[in-house]
Amino acid sequence: MMKSLNKKAKTIIIAAFAAVLFVSAAVAFILNYHNIYAFALKNGWFCTPVAVENADDTDLQEYSLNELLSDSRVSFDQSLMLVNTTYLLPEDFIPDVVEYKDTTVFMSRPMIDAYAQLSGAVKELTGNKLYVSSDLRTREEQEALYREDPATATIPGASEHQSGLALDVYVAYYAGDAFLKSPSGRFVNTHAHEYGFIIRYPSYGEEITGIRYEPWHIRYVGAPHAGVIYNNQLTLEEYILSFEIGEWYEIDGYLVSRQTMGGNITMPEDFTSCTISPDNTGCYIITVKK
Repeated sequence: MMKSLNKKAKTIIIAAFAAVLFVSAAVAFILNYHNIYAFALKNGWFCTPVAVENADDTDLQEYSLNELLSDSRVSFDQSLMLVNTTYLLPEDFIPDVVEYKDTTVFMSRPMIDAYAQLSGAVKELTGNKLYVSSDLRTREEQEALYREDPATATIPGASEHQSGLALDVYVAYYAGDAFLKSPSGRFVNTHAHEYGFIIRYPSYGEEITGIRYEPWHIRYVGAPHAGVIYNNQLTLEEYILSFEIGEWYEIDGYLVSRQTMGGNITMPEDFTSCTISPDNTGCYIITVKK
């Protein structure tokens, strides 16, 4: 009887030890996931987001850039430019910005309507007006910020504010980190993707972006990209670099492709509309509405 109990106790101890090892390994993997992903990105081990599928049955045709420039179905913007310390904006970069409703706030042209819809939803659903604390910056302004506080401000060319695609937003009494303590901040962080925006520096992405969580910093990327990024908890770096160059992907009623600049562009033969954006890595991101 004693031997039987000892054997049973040993079995329980071994099983418990194995369970502890398994849980420890799982926790370690979760905590280091983005370190692993950052290493994979650095070494070219890109993987396609789960919500993106190859569009193998798409009939394609080559177009010159001039042909697309003269096609009324095609528009060009800068919405999918990747801007960071690896992919700096060129010194001669000119942002395509316009003033937002006579407010002295300047933002990229394609995000005007999207921001109006987002701020309108914030007002309607939370009762608070959404304000902008930082919008477009010139290179000179970014240089001055960097000289003043290099520990906080990024180097010139690496700031999304120079692109006109990013805004720092707040509501009365809730700015910066406190933004998330307000209903408006929580709404923006969980619903901005429905309006074409992402939280550019999310809580899960610091190892990849190099920037801590900024719940107030929204970045326009448009549809369907914002939804894929949000729903799959990706950073913009992960998303842009996940596309194999030259391949076409189907996402929520759109066809998307990343293609090298400098040659002809491959497009579906039939499409309703198309947006082409440089991605600041030497490629275009082509987004086609079927």
